[in-house]
Amino acid sequence: MLAYATELFASVVSSSLLTWGIRNFARHRGLAKGPHSFRHIHKVPIPRLGGVAIFTTFSVLFLLYSFIGPNGLLTSPLNGDLARILGIATALFLVGLADDLIGVPAWTKLLVEIAGGLGLYLSGIRFDFCDTHVAGSFTWLICLFATIGWVVLICNAINLIDGIDGLAAGAALFSMATIFAVALGTRPGVANSTVILAGSLLGFLIFNFNPASIFMGDSGSLFVGFLLGALVLSEQPKYGSNLRGILVPLVCFALPLTDVALSLLRRFLNGHSLFGADREHIHHKLLDLGLSQRQAVGVLYAVSALFSISSLFLLNPSPVALLPVAGVVLLTIFFGVRRLKYQEFTEVMRALEPSKMKRKRVSNNIAIRKAAVGLQMTRDLKTIAILLETALINEFDGFAVDVSHDFLHEHRAPQPWPSHSFAAHWGHSQERLTITLDLKAHGGSFIGELILFHNACTPFLVRMELVRGLLRSSLVTALQNSLTTGSRRPLPFTLGESHQPASMETQHFDFQS
Repeated sequence: MLAYATELFASVVSSSLLTWGIRNFARHRGLAKGPHSFRHIHKVPIPRLGGVAIFTTFSVLFLLYSFIGPNGLLTSPLNGDLARILGIATALFLVGLADDLIGVPAWTKLLVEIAGGLGLYLSGIRFDFCDTHVAGSFTWLICLFATIGWVVLICNAINLIDGIDGLAAGAALFSMATIFAVALGTRPGVANSTVILAGSLLGFLIFNFNPASIFMGDSGSLFVGFLLGALVLSEQPKYGSNLRGILVPLVCFALPLTDVALSLLRRFLNGHSLFGADREHIHHKLLDLGLSQRQAVGVLYAVSALFSISSLFLLNPSPVALLPVAGVVLLTIFFGVRRLKYQEFTEVMRALEPSKMKRKRVSNNIAIRKAAVGLQMTRDLKTIAILLETALINEFDGFAVDVSHDFLHEHRAPQPWPSHSFAAHWGHSQERLTITLDLKAHGGSFIGELILFHNACTPFLVRMELVRGLLRSSLVTALQNSLTTGSRRPLPFTLGESHQPASMETQHFDFQS
């Protein structure tokens, strides 16, 4: 362990000195960039070349320790896998650096990431849960696409969470704890590489933690993301069963992968480009909830640590560990996403509402349709009120019908029309939503208004187009019919408090449901 501590110390010191020098160089050369998008939180120009310090530190120390033999200071980490990984990672770093300096199209970076995944597969660094030796089998295609998809996912996951000071580097460090634990003792090359990368990130994090004076940039996020994804693939045989070979890395990187999944799903639901940018990532939503940058990073560090520890439990060969780990991860993601209040998922949850809610919605719609049929056939004022109450009682808190003075006068309303407004109430919501619908005759003349009262804290479980269309039209017909014929029997009106202006006379039916 002394060797690993020495590597960590050397990489932290080297990275911090390099980051300091690159930051000052970029400032003096005018390479610092100010915010040029609504997504950017920083207010002053800040260099985006932290990836140069991370890449340089890792590459130099990796090559240095690679040529120290078994009798040297440290055990040599050099093997073919790691050399190929660093070679491909260098290509991604250069593309990211070009993007930081002059800009590179998103599709170009995506193609380079795909090429990087393909390069790993051809080098033998890949998912091995498919049997590639069966004659005539195409299962190797599954492994190929899984390997490329994994590389693309991790590269973009690290890039997407690099939105507030210190988040991407810190989250990556927690994921490295799992990689190091798996490699310790049997894969010294991977273990040493992980320690050097961790030290490179720690030295950079000194200047990147809030308030940051330098950013990782695409050069850093692509390089770090690719290295992490490749190191996971290089240890595939160590995870145990094929299922664990998939679950361990997924749980280890659950936070950045969740952010990627949420971003893709949100953009799909909104009809936006999947490669577009927005300000609704997990860290942005935490800021919107009132947290400071440091508080938001602290919360996400804790989540990253929880996922990293959970992934270590999956290394236990006993299947008993799968259930609690799955419960912790899924419940954390579920309640976390609910707390962030994404409007897109609120609509999805409504579409997936329980069957009981769906049955209630259907029954409410049926009640509206039946009442509409009855209204079209009635000529009695009290029957109109009863039908309205029957149609609305399961969804609304009450209603009021206000008929225009002019309309009554024009049609010479017969008795028993003792007033021009009637209402019924059966709910007492503290927060009430009032919906007013105009009632107009087929010729366009104004008849009055239908006023509905709804609990503002509950969702609508009725098709409002039925209320606005069919029910309203049928009510107009019923009112016109009642004015044409009119019932001569006295109506048991009960005077009460009006929801209309005090100058209006409002009759209230006292219904008990």
